[in-house]
Amino acid sequence: MKKSLTLLILLLCSLLFSTVLSNLLAEPVQPNTVPAFPVETQAQRCRLDLSNELFGGVNEACGRNLDRSRCCPVLAAWLFAAHARSALQLPAPAPTPESSDPDEPMKPDDSQKCVNTLQSALLIKQIKIPQPNSSCDAILCFCGIRLHQISSLSCPAAFNVSSGFKNATPTAAVKNLEKECRNSSYSGCTRCLGALQKLNVRGGNKKTTTERGSKMMSKDCKLMGLTSLLARNKTAYIPTVSAVLRAIMYSPHPPHLNKCSPDQENMPLAVDSLQFERSLSSSSHLFGVLPFLPLVICIVLFLL
Repeated sequence: MKKSLTLLILLLCSLLFSTVLSNLLAEPVQPNTVPAFPVETQAQRCRLDLSNELFGGVNEACGRNLDRSRCCPVLAAWLFAAHARSALQLPAPAPTPESSDPDEPMKPDDSQKCVNTLQSALLIKQIKIPQPNSSCDAILCFCGIRLHQISSLSCPAAFNVSSGFKNATPTAAVKNLEKECRNSSYSGCTRCLGALQKLNVRGGNKKTTTERGSKMMSKDCKLMGLTSLLARNKTAYIPTVSAVLRAIMYSPHPPHLNKCSPDQENMPLAVDSLQFERSLSSSSHLFGVLPFLPLVICIVLFLL
């Protein structure tokens, strides 16, 4: 009887061992290397820093169903973060050809090049965003995300763009954002949204002469203020930036009544890659041990 039981245990263990081994061999090995970005040439005018990003929050926000209020703020936060340092650079004073005037806003095809770069980086991280349809991409068409250079805007309340400096210099109003935009909760988002009001463009200026133009410029200056936070400390500010972008760009309320999403709605936020890596690495240790548990049980039974 004991000999039969021993043979049965050995048979079960051999079957379990072969199953576990085949599963382990079937799992694809993921490379640890990440291609360096930007991959676009300088002539293509899209400079995104995507070398170390894991795009925390994008899969949760966009991976299943494409919902504008859930997905677009997270995507926009990561795109602005990748473009942040380039966006705040001032053009060299040397004359440039008329066809590439540095004071012109970024053209749609330039934005498209940046979108292509971002989509390639997402695919490398195995993040696939559904397309609304064959003629509409998620980033430009569906979410309406546009990138700007500070040189194409006029934001005197936010930045000093005096010649002789390599980067735009933030004013006291933008520096105040560093204190008011550290909390991504409803109250923290609302406080940050209030601080952004100080960046509004009042009246006309050399780049906008109509009330509608001033409102559009005010919105772009607020976005540039948030971009400067991401350039300063992406880890600290990207959750709040994504919450505020939801209020500014994707809120159902009228533009003059922008409101942050209540905490109970549990809207997804962009989060720093390192935060995701820590949680994933701790869980991966557990999942790495699980396949060997049946073998351990078999050995214990055999020894009894």
